[in-house]
Amino acid sequence: MRYSSFLYFFAVLAMIDLPVQCFSEGIFGKLVKLATGGGGGDSKKSRFGKFGNKNQGNHPFGYPTTKLSNGVHFPLVGMGVGNMDPQLVSAMVSQGLKDDKNIRLIDTAHVTQNEWLVAKGIVEGVERLVSGDAEEKIEVHVTTKIWYTHLGYERTLLGAEDILNNFKEAIDHPNVDLKLHVLLHWPRCYENIPWMDCEGEEANLPVEVKKAGKAPHLDPHAWKGSWKALEELLADPQNPVASIGVSNFHRKELEELTSIASVHPQIVETDTWSLLYDPLLIEFCHKRGIHIIAYHLMNGVVSKTRYTPFASHHLLSIANDVTTDMRDKGILEKDSEDITVPQIVLAWLVQHSISVIPRTTDLYHLQENSAASLAQIPSMDDERVQVVAQSVEALISGVDLTEDAFVTLTFHAKSKDVFLYWHDPEFGGEIEVARIEKGKSFEESSHPGHQFRVYYDGDRDDDAKMHLITVSGNYGEHRHFEL
Repeated sequence: MRYSSFLYFFAVLAMIDLPVQCFSEGIFGKLVKLATGGGGGDSKKSRFGKFGNKNQGNHPFGYPTTKLSNGVHFPLVGMGVGNMDPQLVSAMVSQGLKDDKNIRLIDTAHVTQNEWLVAKGIVEGVERLVSGDAEEKIEVHVTTKIWYTHLGYERTLLGAEDILNNFKEAIDHPNVDLKLHVLLHWPRCYENIPWMDCEGEEANLPVEVKKAGKAPHLDPHAWKGSWKALEELLADPQNPVASIGVSNFHRKELEELTSIASVHPQIVETDTWSLLYDPLLIEFCHKRGIHIIAYHLMNGVVSKTRYTPFASHHLLSIANDVTTDMRDKGILEKDSEDITVPQIVLAWLVQHSISVIPRTTDLYHLQENSAASLAQIPSMDDERVQVVAQSVEALISGVDLTEDAFVTLTFHAKSKDVFLYWHDPEFGGEIEVARIEKGKSFEESSHPGHQFRVYYDGDRDDDAKMHLITVSGNYGEHRHFEL
Protein backbone atom coordinates (compact mmCIF):
# COMPACT_ATOMS: atom_id res chain seq x y z
CA MET A 1 0.00 0.00 0.00
CA ARG A 2 1.07 3.56 -0.55
CA TYR A 3 2.59 5.84 2.04
CA SER A 4 1.69 9.51 2.06
CA SER A 5 1.16 12.73 3.95
CA PHE A 6 -0.44 10.75 6.77
CA LEU A 7 3.07 9.72 7.82
CA TYR A 8 3.81 13.39 8.37
CA PHE A 9 0.40 13.84 9.98
CA PHE A 10 1.05 11.20 12.63
CA ALA A 11 4.55 12.44 13.30
CA VAL A 12 2.91 15.76 14.12
CA LEU A 13 0.29 14.15 16.33
CA ALA A 14 2.88 12.81 18.71
CA MET A 15 5.04 15.93 18.94
CA ILE A 16 3.78 16.65 22.43
CA ASP A 17 3.29 14.36 25.39
CA LEU A 18 -0.37 13.29 25.25
CA PRO A 19 -2.24 11.24 27.87
CA VAL A 20 -3.75 9.08 25.12
CA GLN A 21 -1.43 8.35 22.25
CA CYS A 22 -0.12 5.77 19.84
CA PHE A 23 2.26 3.42 21.63
CA SER A 24 3.85 2.13 18.43
CA GLU A 25 7.56 2.42 17.78
CA GLY A 26 7.37 2.11 14.01
CA ILE A 27 7.95 4.73 11.35
CA PHE A 28 5.69 7.26 13.10
CA GLY A 29 7.67 6.94 16.31
CA LYS A 30 10.96 7.30 14.46
CA LEU A 31 9.77 10.46 12.72
CA VAL A 32 8.67 11.86 16.06
CA LYS A 33 12.04 11.16 17.67
CA LEU A 34 13.75 12.84 14.74
CA ALA A 35 11.51 15.89 15.00
CA THR A 36 11.64 16.26 18.77
CA GLY A 37 15.10 15.02 19.59
CA GLY A 38 13.90 12.26 21.64
CA GLY A 39 -29.31 -0.58 23.36
CA GLY A 40 -30.82 2.29 25.21
CA GLY A 41 -31.43 0.38 28.41
CA ASP A 42 -29.97 1.04 31.82
CA SER A 43 -28.23 -2.32 32.05
CA LYS A 44 -24.49 -2.15 32.51
CA LYS A 45 -24.18 -5.26 30.38
CA SER A 46 -24.96 -4.37 26.78
CA ARG A 47 -25.09 -6.19 23.48
CA PHE A 48 -21.66 -4.78 22.69
CA GLY A 49 -19.92 -6.49 25.62
CA LYS A 50 -19.00 -5.63 29.19
CA PHE A 51 -19.53 -1.89 29.33
CA GLY A 52 -20.54 0.55 32.03
CA ASN A 53 -17.79 0.08 34.64
CA LYS A 54 -16.84 3.55 35.86
CA ASN A 55 -13.22 2.43 36.21
CA GLN A 56 -12.88 0.90 32.76
CA GLY A 57 -9.43 0.00 31.49
CA ASN A 58 -6.87 2.77 31.79
CA HIS A 59 -9.48 5.53 31.86
CA PRO A 60 -9.81 6.88 35.41
CA PHE A 61 -12.95 8.84 34.49
CA GLY A 62 -14.57 5.77 32.92
CA TYR A 63 -14.16 7.24 29.44
CA PRO A 64 -11.15 8.35 27.33
CA THR A 65 -9.91 11.85 28.12
CA THR A 66 -7.07 14.20 27.31
CA LYS A 67 -5.80 17.20 29.24
CA LEU A 68 -6.23 20.68 27.78
CA SER A 69 -3.40 23.21 28.00
CA ASN A 70 -5.11 24.80 31.03
CA GLY A 71 -5.23 21.47 32.89
CA VAL A 72 -8.90 20.65 32.28
CA HIS A 73 -9.58 16.97 31.57
CA PHE A 74 -11.59 16.81 28.34
CA PRO A 75 -13.53 13.83 26.90
CA LEU A 76 -12.27 12.28 23.67
CA VAL A 77 -15.65 10.79 22.70
CA GLY A 78 -18.81 12.84 22.46
CA MET A 79 -21.93 13.31 20.40
CA GLY A 80 -22.92 16.07 18.01
CA VAL A 81 -26.43 17.50 18.21
CA GLY A 82 -25.93 20.73 16.25
CA ASN A 83 -28.51 20.26 13.50
CA MET A 84 -30.50 17.48 15.13
CA ASP A 85 -34.31 17.49 15.03
CA PRO A 86 -35.26 19.61 18.09
CA GLN A 87 -37.80 16.99 19.17
CA LEU A 88 -34.98 14.46 19.62
CA VAL A 89 -32.21 16.52 21.22
CA SER A 90 -33.09 16.16 24.91
CA ALA A 91 -33.87 12.46 24.62
CA MET A 92 -30.62 11.66 22.76
CA VAL A 93 -28.52 13.65 25.23
CA SER A 94 -30.20 11.92 28.15
CA GLN A 95 -29.67 8.51 26.55
CA GLY A 96 -26.03 9.30 25.85
CA LEU A 97 -25.33 9.99 29.51
CA LYS A 98 -26.40 6.50 30.59
CA ASP A 99 -23.73 4.25 32.06
CA ASP A 100 -23.85 1.84 29.15
CA LYS A 101 -22.80 4.71 26.83
CA ASN A 102 -20.94 7.02 29.22
CA ILE A 103 -20.91 10.00 26.86
CA ARG A 104 -19.83 13.12 28.70
CA LEU A 105 -19.25 15.53 25.80
CA ILE A 106 -22.04 17.20 23.83
CA ASP A 107 -21.25 19.38 20.82
CA THR A 108 -23.70 22.03 19.63
CA ALA A 109 -23.79 25.65 18.42
CA HIS A 110 -25.60 28.80 19.45
CA VAL A 111 -27.01 29.28 15.95
CA THR A 112 -28.98 26.00 16.14
CA GLN A 113 -31.07 27.37 19.04
CA ASN A 114 -31.09 24.03 20.83
CA GLU A 115 -28.78 24.81 23.78
CA TRP A 116 -31.70 24.87 26.22
CA LEU A 117 -32.73 21.44 24.93
CA VAL A 118 -29.20 20.15 25.54
CA ALA A 119 -29.41 21.53 29.09
CA LYS A 120 -32.77 19.82 29.58
CA GLY A 121 -31.34 16.50 28.34
CA ILE A 122 -28.33 16.81 30.64
CA VAL A 123 -30.54 17.36 33.67
CA GLU A 124 -32.79 14.43 32.76
CA GLY A 125 -29.82 12.13 32.20
CA VAL A 126 -28.00 13.16 35.37
CA GLU A 127 -31.09 12.77 37.53
CA ARG A 128 -31.40 9.19 36.27
CA LEU A 129 -27.74 8.52 37.04
CA VAL A 130 -27.69 9.86 40.59
CA SER A 131 -31.00 8.21 41.58
CA GLY A 132 -31.82 10.74 44.25
CA ASP A 133 -28.31 11.04 45.70
CA ALA A 134 -28.20 14.71 46.68
CA GLU A 135 -24.41 14.68 47.15
CA GLU A 136 -23.26 13.21 43.82
CA LYS A 137 -22.28 15.52 40.96
CA ILE A 138 -21.85 14.33 37.38
CA GLU A 139 -19.36 16.19 35.21
CA VAL A 140 -20.66 16.94 31.71
CA HIS A 141 -18.80 18.89 29.02
CA VAL A 142 -20.51 20.95 26.31
CA THR A 143 -18.88 22.70 23.37
CA THR A 144 -20.93 25.48 21.83
CA LYS A 145 -20.03 28.22 19.38
CA ILE A 146 -20.56 31.93 18.79
CA TRP A 147 -22.00 32.47 15.29
CA TYR A 148 -20.34 34.91 12.88
CA THR A 149 -23.24 37.39 13.21
CA HIS A 150 -22.10 37.89 16.83
CA LEU A 151 -18.43 38.60 16.11
CA GLY A 152 -17.00 41.71 17.72
CA TYR A 153 -16.44 42.39 21.42
CA GLU A 154 -19.91 43.62 22.42
CA ARG A 155 -21.79 41.21 20.17
CA THR A 156 -19.85 38.24 21.50
CA LEU A 157 -20.63 39.25 25.07
CA LEU A 158 -24.33 39.32 24.14
CA GLY A 159 -24.05 35.89 22.53
CA ALA A 160 -22.22 34.50 25.57
CA GLU A 161 -24.86 35.91 27.90
CA ASP A 162 -27.55 34.18 25.85
CA ILE A 163 -25.58 30.91 25.95
CA LEU A 164 -25.29 31.05 29.73
CA ASN A 165 -29.03 31.72 30.03
CA ASN A 166 -29.78 28.77 27.75
CA PHE A 167 -27.75 26.43 29.97
CA LYS A 168 -29.09 27.85 33.23
CA GLU A 169 -31.14 24.74 34.06
CA ALA A 170 -28.02 22.57 33.93
CA ILE A 171 -25.76 25.19 35.55
CA ASP A 172 -28.07 25.55 38.56
CA HIS A 173 -28.78 21.85 39.03
CA PRO A 174 -27.15 20.53 42.23
CA ASN A 175 -26.10 17.24 40.62
CA VAL A 176 -24.64 18.69 37.40
CA ASP A 177 -21.03 19.84 37.15
CA LEU A 178 -21.26 21.59 33.78
CA LYS A 179 -18.08 22.45 31.91
CA LEU A 180 -18.77 24.86 29.03
CA HIS A 181 -16.27 25.25 26.21
CA VAL A 182 -17.09 28.30 24.09
CA LEU A 183 -15.65 28.60 20.58
CA LEU A 184 -15.85 31.14 17.78
CA HIS A 185 -17.77 29.23 15.09
CA TRP A 186 -16.19 31.00 12.08
CA PRO A 187 -13.66 33.84 11.76
CA ARG A 188 -16.08 35.70 9.47
CA CYS A 189 -19.02 35.34 7.09
CA TYR A 190 -17.73 34.43 3.64
CA GLU A 191 -19.51 35.89 0.61
CA ASN A 192 -18.21 33.03 -1.58
CA ILE A 193 -19.75 30.25 0.51
CA PRO A 194 -23.19 29.64 -1.06
CA TRP A 195 -25.11 28.84 2.13
CA MET A 196 -23.82 31.90 3.99
CA ASP A 197 -26.08 34.93 3.64
CA CYS A 198 -24.03 37.72 5.17
CA GLU A 199 -26.32 40.67 4.46
CA GLY A 200 -29.55 38.72 4.94
CA GLU A 201 -28.54 37.33 8.33
CA GLU A 202 -27.40 40.76 9.46
CA ALA A 203 -30.70 42.30 8.43
CA ASN A 204 -32.67 39.72 10.44
CA LEU A 205 -30.78 40.21 13.71
CA PRO A 206 -32.55 41.65 16.78
CA VAL A 207 -32.12 45.40 17.18
CA GLU A 208 -30.05 45.03 20.37
CA VAL A 209 -27.49 42.91 18.53
CA LYS A 210 -27.23 45.36 15.64
CA LYS A 211 -26.65 48.20 18.09
CA ALA A 212 -23.92 46.25 19.88
CA GLY A 213 -21.32 46.76 17.18
CA LYS A 214 -20.45 47.09 13.54
CA ALA A 215 -21.77 44.43 11.15
CA PRO A 216 -19.00 41.78 11.33
CA HIS A 217 -19.18 40.88 7.65
CA LEU A 218 -17.91 44.40 6.99
CA ASP A 219 -15.02 43.97 9.44
CA PRO A 220 -12.75 40.96 8.68
CA HIS A 221 -10.98 41.44 12.03
CA ALA A 222 -14.11 41.46 14.20
CA TRP A 223 -13.08 38.10 15.65
CA LYS A 224 -10.20 39.78 17.48
CA GLY A 225 -12.67 41.68 19.64
CA SER A 226 -14.59 38.45 20.10
CA TRP A 227 -11.49 36.74 21.44
CA LYS A 228 -11.01 39.48 24.03
CA ALA A 229 -14.60 38.86 25.13
CA LEU A 230 -13.97 35.11 25.43
CA GLU A 231 -10.85 35.74 27.51
CA GLU A 232 -12.93 37.80 29.94
CA LEU A 233 -15.56 35.06 29.99
CA LEU A 234 -12.94 32.46 30.87
CA ALA A 235 -11.47 34.62 33.62
CA ASP A 236 -14.83 35.11 35.35
CA PRO A 237 -15.16 32.52 38.15
CA GLN A 238 -18.92 33.13 38.32
CA ASN A 239 -19.64 31.11 35.17
CA PRO A 240 -18.88 27.49 34.17
CA VAL A 241 -16.72 28.29 31.12
CA ALA A 242 -13.81 25.83 31.30
CA SER A 243 -12.01 26.67 28.04
CA ILE A 244 -12.23 28.80 24.92
CA GLY A 245 -11.30 28.08 21.33
CA VAL A 246 -12.14 28.43 17.66
CA SER A 247 -13.77 26.44 14.90
CA ASN A 248 -13.07 26.53 11.13
CA PHE A 249 -10.08 28.85 11.52
CA HIS A 250 -7.17 28.59 9.09
CA ARG A 251 -3.59 28.32 10.27
CA LYS A 252 -2.75 31.93 9.37
CA GLU A 253 -5.68 33.17 11.44
CA LEU A 254 -4.57 30.98 14.33
CA GLU A 255 -1.06 32.37 14.06
CA GLU A 256 -2.46 35.90 14.17
CA LEU A 257 -4.72 35.01 17.08
CA THR A 258 -1.92 33.57 19.19
CA SER A 259 0.22 36.64 18.47
CA ILE A 260 -2.35 38.99 20.02
CA ALA A 261 -4.04 36.77 22.61
CA SER A 262 -3.45 36.86 26.34
CA VAL A 263 -4.90 33.35 26.49
CA HIS A 264 -4.17 30.99 23.62
CA PRO A 265 -7.05 28.84 22.36
CA GLN A 266 -7.32 25.53 24.17
CA ILE A 267 -9.50 23.91 21.48
CA VAL A 268 -9.73 23.95 17.69
CA GLU A 269 -12.68 22.23 16.06
CA THR A 270 -12.16 21.36 12.41
CA ASP A 271 -13.53 19.26 9.59
CA THR A 272 -11.96 15.80 9.40
CA TRP A 273 -10.61 16.59 5.93
CA SER A 274 -8.14 19.01 7.57
CA LEU A 275 -6.32 16.01 9.01
CA LEU A 276 -5.26 15.24 5.44
CA TYR A 277 -5.35 18.51 3.53
CA ASP A 278 -4.15 20.94 6.19
CA PRO A 279 -1.30 19.19 8.03
CA LEU A 280 0.30 22.55 8.87
CA LEU A 281 -2.80 23.43 10.90
CA ILE A 282 -2.48 20.15 12.79
CA GLU A 283 1.22 20.79 13.38
CA PHE A 284 0.50 24.30 14.64
CA CYS A 285 -2.09 23.01 17.11
CA HIS A 286 0.08 20.26 18.52
CA LYS A 287 3.18 22.39 18.88
CA ARG A 288 1.12 24.77 21.02
CA GLY A 289 -0.87 22.18 22.93
CA ILE A 290 -4.18 23.11 21.25
CA HIS A 291 -6.60 20.21 21.39
CA ILE A 292 -8.34 19.12 18.16
CA ILE A 293 -11.98 18.09 17.79
CA ALA A 294 -12.79 16.47 14.44
CA TYR A 295 -16.29 16.70 13.01
CA HIS A 296 -17.95 15.54 9.77
CA LEU A 297 -16.45 12.09 10.20
CA MET A 298 -19.41 9.81 9.52
CA ASN A 299 -21.01 11.57 6.55
CA GLY A 300 -17.78 13.09 5.30
CA VAL A 301 -15.51 10.03 5.55
CA VAL A 302 -16.98 6.71 6.70
CA SER A 303 -20.02 6.91 4.40
CA LYS A 304 -17.69 6.96 1.37
CA THR A 305 -16.50 3.37 1.74
CA ARG A 306 -18.45 2.31 -1.37
CA TYR A 307 -16.26 4.58 -3.51
CA THR A 308 -13.00 3.07 -2.25
CA PRO A 309 -13.58 -0.69 -1.96
CA PHE A 310 -9.94 -1.63 -1.33
CA ALA A 311 -9.68 0.80 1.60
CA SER A 312 -13.03 -0.42 2.88
CA HIS A 313 -11.88 -4.04 2.77
CA HIS A 314 -8.71 -3.20 4.70
CA LEU A 315 -10.75 -1.44 7.39
CA LEU A 316 -13.05 -4.47 7.58
CA SER A 317 -9.97 -6.65 8.01
CA ILE A 318 -8.73 -4.51 10.90
CA ALA A 319 -12.20 -4.55 12.48
CA ASN A 320 -12.29 -8.33 12.27
CA ASP A 321 -8.78 -8.69 13.73
CA VAL A 322 -9.64 -6.39 16.63
CA THR A 323 -12.91 -8.25 17.25
CA THR A 324 -11.07 -11.59 17.38
CA ASP A 325 -8.40 -10.21 19.73
CA MET A 326 -10.99 -8.71 22.06
CA ARG A 327 -12.97 -11.95 22.22
CA ASP A 328 -9.82 -13.97 22.87
CA LYS A 329 -8.96 -11.64 25.76
CA GLY A 330 -12.50 -11.72 27.18
CA ILE A 331 -13.09 -8.03 26.51
CA LEU A 332 -15.98 -8.86 24.17
CA GLU A 333 -18.39 -11.64 24.94
CA LYS A 334 -18.70 -14.43 22.39
CA ASP A 335 -22.22 -13.42 21.34
CA SER A 336 -21.58 -9.66 21.28
CA GLU A 337 -21.62 -7.56 18.13
CA ASP A 338 -18.47 -7.41 16.00
CA ILE A 339 -16.37 -4.25 16.05
CA THR A 340 -17.39 -2.11 13.08
CA VAL A 341 -15.48 0.06 10.60
CA PRO A 342 -16.86 3.32 12.13
CA GLN A 343 -15.70 2.15 15.56
CA ILE A 344 -12.22 1.41 14.19
CA VAL A 345 -11.91 4.86 12.61
CA LEU A 346 -13.23 6.59 15.73
CA ALA A 347 -10.94 4.55 18.00
CA TRP A 348 -7.99 5.35 15.73
CA LEU A 349 -8.58 9.09 16.18
CA VAL A 350 -9.19 8.73 19.92
CA GLN A 351 -5.96 6.74 20.22
CA HIS A 352 -4.19 9.80 18.80
CA SER A 353 -5.92 12.10 21.29
CA ILE A 354 -8.35 13.69 18.84
CA SER A 355 -11.89 14.16 20.13
CA VAL A 356 -14.71 12.77 17.98
CA ILE A 357 -18.33 13.90 18.03
CA PRO A 358 -20.40 11.58 15.80
CA ARG A 359 -24.04 12.56 15.38
CA THR A 360 -26.87 10.06 15.29
CA THR A 361 -30.56 9.77 16.13
CA ASP A 362 -30.36 5.97 16.19
CA LEU A 363 -29.96 4.36 19.64
CA TYR A 364 -28.06 1.42 18.16
CA HIS A 365 -25.43 3.69 16.60
CA LEU A 366 -25.39 5.86 19.72
CA GLN A 367 -24.37 2.77 21.70
CA GLU A 368 -22.00 1.50 19.02
CA ASN A 369 -19.99 4.74 18.83
CA SER A 370 -20.27 5.72 22.48
CA ALA A 371 -17.45 6.41 24.92
CA ALA A 372 -18.20 3.15 26.73
CA SER A 373 -17.88 1.11 23.53
CA LEU A 374 -14.77 2.86 22.19
CA ALA A 375 -13.07 2.75 25.59
CA GLN A 376 -12.97 -1.04 25.34
CA ILE A 377 -11.04 -1.12 22.05
CA PRO A 378 -7.34 -1.64 22.82
CA SER A 379 -4.71 0.64 21.33
CA MET A 380 -3.83 -0.51 17.83
CA ASP A 381 -0.27 -1.52 17.06
CA ASP A 382 1.91 0.27 14.52
CA GLU A 383 0.90 -1.94 11.60
CA ARG A 384 -2.83 -1.47 12.20
CA VAL A 385 -2.40 2.26 12.74
CA GLN A 386 -0.70 2.57 9.36
CA VAL A 387 -3.38 0.54 7.57
CA VAL A 388 -6.17 2.63 9.12
CA ALA A 389 -4.34 5.87 8.33
CA GLN A 390 -3.83 4.96 4.69
CA SER A 391 -7.40 3.72 4.36
CA VAL A 392 -8.87 6.88 5.89
CA GLU A 393 -6.77 8.96 3.52
CA ALA A 394 -8.22 6.97 0.63
CA LEU A 395 -11.76 7.61 1.92
CA ILE A 396 -11.16 11.35 2.26
CA SER A 397 -9.35 11.79 -1.05
CA GLY A 398 -11.49 9.36 -3.05
CA VAL A 399 -8.31 7.74 -4.41
CA ASP A 400 -8.43 4.06 -3.50
CA LEU A 401 -5.50 2.00 -2.25
CA THR A 402 -3.53 0.10 -4.87
CA GLU A 403 -3.85 -3.27 -3.13
CA ASP A 404 -6.98 -5.02 -1.89
CA ALA A 405 -7.60 -7.06 1.26
CA PHE A 406 -8.83 -10.63 0.96
CA VAL A 407 -10.04 -13.76 2.63
CA THR A 408 -7.20 -16.29 2.26
CA LEU A 409 -8.35 -19.72 1.06
CA THR A 410 -6.46 -23.03 1.16
CA PHE A 411 -7.84 -25.88 -0.95
CA HIS A 412 -6.43 -29.34 -0.15
CA ALA A 413 -6.99 -32.24 -2.57
CA LYS A 414 -7.23 -34.99 0.00
CA SER A 415 -8.18 -38.13 -1.99
CA LYS A 416 -7.85 -37.37 -5.71
CA ASP A 417 -6.91 -34.74 -8.25
CA VAL A 418 -9.37 -31.83 -8.50
CA PHE A 419 -10.07 -28.93 -10.84
CA LEU A 420 -10.85 -25.60 -9.18
CA TYR A 421 -12.94 -22.96 -11.01
CA TRP A 422 -14.09 -19.51 -9.96
CA HIS A 423 -17.81 -19.18 -10.62
CA ASP A 424 -19.50 -15.93 -11.62
CA PRO A 425 -23.07 -16.27 -10.29
CA GLU A 426 -24.20 -13.09 -12.06
CA PHE A 427 -23.35 -14.22 -15.58
CA GLY A 428 -22.99 -17.95 -14.99
CA GLY A 429 -19.48 -18.28 -16.38
CA GLU A 430 -16.47 -20.13 -15.00
CA ILE A 431 -12.75 -19.37 -14.94
CA GLU A 432 -10.28 -22.15 -14.28
CA VAL A 433 -8.13 -21.34 -11.26
CA ALA A 434 -6.00 -24.44 -10.72
CA ARG A 435 -5.60 -28.17 -11.08
CA ILE A 436 -4.69 -29.52 -7.65
CA GLU A 437 -2.98 -32.90 -7.55
CA LYS A 438 -3.90 -35.48 -4.93
CA GLY A 439 -2.22 -34.66 -1.61
CA LYS A 440 -1.32 -31.11 -2.68
CA SER A 441 -2.75 -27.78 -1.58
CA PHE A 442 -3.46 -24.55 -3.42
CA GLU A 443 -3.81 -21.09 -1.84
CA GLU A 444 -6.05 -18.38 -3.29
CA SER A 445 -7.19 -14.90 -2.27
CA SER A 446 -10.87 -14.08 -2.56
CA HIS A 447 -13.74 -12.07 -1.14
CA PRO A 448 -16.68 -12.99 1.11
CA GLY A 449 -19.56 -14.29 -1.00
CA HIS A 450 -17.43 -15.39 -3.95
CA GLN A 451 -18.10 -18.89 -5.26
CA PHE A 452 -15.83 -21.69 -6.48
CA ARG A 453 -16.73 -24.90 -8.25
CA VAL A 454 -14.74 -28.07 -7.62
CA TYR A 455 -14.68 -30.93 -10.10
CA TYR A 456 -12.90 -34.19 -9.42
CA ASP A 457 -10.59 -35.60 -12.11
CA GLY A 458 -12.66 -37.15 -14.90
CA ASP A 459 -15.94 -35.55 -13.75
CA ARG A 460 -15.60 -32.15 -15.44
CA ASP A 461 -18.70 -32.65 -17.59
CA ASP A 462 -20.82 -34.14 -14.81
CA ASP A 463 -22.50 -31.25 -12.95
CA ALA A 464 -24.09 -33.73 -10.57
CA LYS A 465 -20.64 -34.41 -9.11
CA MET A 466 -19.69 -30.74 -8.94
CA HIS A 467 -19.05 -29.31 -5.46
CA LEU A 468 -19.96 -25.61 -4.92
CA ILE A 469 -18.05 -23.60 -2.31
CA THR A 470 -19.23 -20.15 -1.16
CA VAL A 471 -16.58 -18.09 0.60
CA SER A 472 -17.61 -17.17 4.14
CA GLY A 473 -15.77 -15.23 6.81
CA ASN A 474 -14.33 -11.75 7.00
CA TYR A 475 -11.49 -9.89 5.34
CA GLY A 476 -8.16 -10.87 6.84
CA GLU A 477 -9.34 -14.36 7.82
CA HIS A 478 -8.14 -17.75 6.55
CA ARG A 479 -10.42 -20.57 5.38
CA HIS A 480 -9.31 -24.18 4.78
CA PHE A 481 -11.21 -26.59 2.53
CA GLU A 482 -10.68 -30.35 2.35
CA LEU A 483 -11.66 -31.55 -1.13
